[in-house]
Amino acid sequence: MKTMNTNDLWELLGSIEDDQAYQVLTQLFARYEKRREQNPADPEAESFFQALSVIIPQVQSCNVNRR
Repeated sequence: MKTMNTNDLWELLGSIEDDQAYQVLTQLFARYEKRREQNPADPEAESFFQALSVIIPQVQSCNVNRR
């Protein structure tokens, strides 16, 4: 499978509906959760969950500030 460049991925991300974005995030989470279960020391899975643990509070904070 050919890897898409980031510009193409940005375009795809911008074109999906909110419910599809939720599905994408859920699928990514499940994929990395499975990797971590298979190998608790998987650096890629660790990086994903570390980034997620930083991004979620940032987004929540931005959403609270907009209200």
